[in-house]
Amino acid sequence: MKYTLPLDIVQLEPGNFHLFVDVSIGGISCRLLLDTGASKTVLDAERVLRFVKAAKIKSHESKSIGLGVTDMETRVVTLKNIEMKKFTRKKMEVAILPLRHVNSTYAILNVPVIDGVLGSDFLVKYNAVIAMGKSRLILRK
Repeated sequence: MKYTLPLDIVQLEPGNFHLFVDVSIGGISCRLLLDTGASKTVLDAERVLRFVKAAKIKSHESKSIGLGVTDMETRVVTLKNIEMKKFTRKKMEVAILPLRHVNSTYAILNVPVIDGVLGSDFLVKYNAVIAMGKSRLILRK
């Protein structure tokens, strides 16, 4: 089945763009940066408690590298009831990393803050196609 979702393409400065997708997690609105270079889907360490209780967050034996951090302990959480228009998932494990530096930059540029990053783990699993000219993200389940 094919799902077509709207993308918000924001020009940060001439010739530089970021892509965003709106998601609902457990009925709560969430804004994610779409990042094909991110190996894992991530929620911001400061904003994750909007979606889950602290007791649900677990440590993971691997280390996280990237997004401005190196050799940081990875924490993970399983999200429930993820919705993007008609595309739904009952649960999905994501990493938790600090994204304050990203949101600080967005604030300077008057770009709305993000709750996390939609990474290539998700994009590969659902055979994502990014249709830039139509501002669409196409997923196949």
